[in-house]
Amino acid sequence: MPLRTLPVLVLALLVASASASSQTTAPALPIKGESLLRLPSPSASFVTPKNHECVEHSIQCGETIRSNLTTHDCESDEGIFFDVYSFHGVAGQTVTVDLGSSAFDAFLVLCDLDELDCPAEDDDSGVGTDARIVYTLNRTSSEWTILAGTFFPGETGPYTLSLVCSGQPPPPTCPTGFFDDPSYPDFCFRVTVGNPGSTIAGVREAECLAETVCVSGALPGRSEAFLRIIGPRPNGFLWPTIVRFTPSRLVVDMLQLSSGQTNRYVLPAVPPGTDDLPGLQGRLGFLP
Repeated sequence: MPLRTLPVLVLALLVASASASSQTTAPALPIKGESLLRLPSPSASFVTPKNHECVEHSIQCGETIRSNLTTHDCESDEGIFFDVYSFHGVAGQTVTVDLGSSAFDAFLVLCDLDELDCPAEDDDSGVGTDARIVYTLNRTSSEWTILAGTFFPGETGPYTLSLVCSGQPPPPTCPTGFFDDPSYPDFCFRVTVGNPGSTIAGVREAECLAETVCVSGALPGRSEAFLRIIGPRPNGFLWPTIVRFTPSRLVVDMLQLSSGQTNRYVLPAVPPGTDDLPGLQGRLGFLP
């Protein structure tokens, strides 16, 4: 996804209103601008982000992004971490923005940076503490911007952000029995460990290596397999890669949401007394 560096010294903070469900005053979230211009809000204040590597991402109508909010993302002086996403919106189009996380209390702001205006914000209109904005755009602009952040300072963790525009089909989601991972937002995974008749469903471990899906079996926290999708490689394909830590039979299903393609990889059980645990690399896995 293309990134561009946000101007470090030109961020403005809007102080959000209190949420009935959170029972407290919402912390401020920043927006960018071309200069230190005061927004039409009597409570607006101006700060610079603590993280000088704050970047702007892009999101398309109909897209779902699975990512992680970390201490290396944008951060306000109040300790609020947030990510910034821009999209092209058309006047009269109704957009629905959903931000969900099981790790933090989600908070959303929708801004039109051409006008230096933020017409919509939300704390808990989604499920539980998830945030949702439904808004009809009044201008056609490529500077519509979503600020996806937390309600409370210091919160981080994985999240899902989706943007649905009028006339757009809802974004695809993982079917029952599959799980997703923020490292690979276009893919769903299903893993079983053991021989037919005595299999265990693999579970994704939240703590894992970068760009790696860690899957445990009988014992939570003990990975039975590492999954990666590498590429595109020189032959034009994405290469699924499986590293195993169990001698048991391993079956891995990978579903690419954008194409609907599902690949199954079967790693047979290793005979007793064998020290080698062969993995797998699919050189003709998926097209980007």
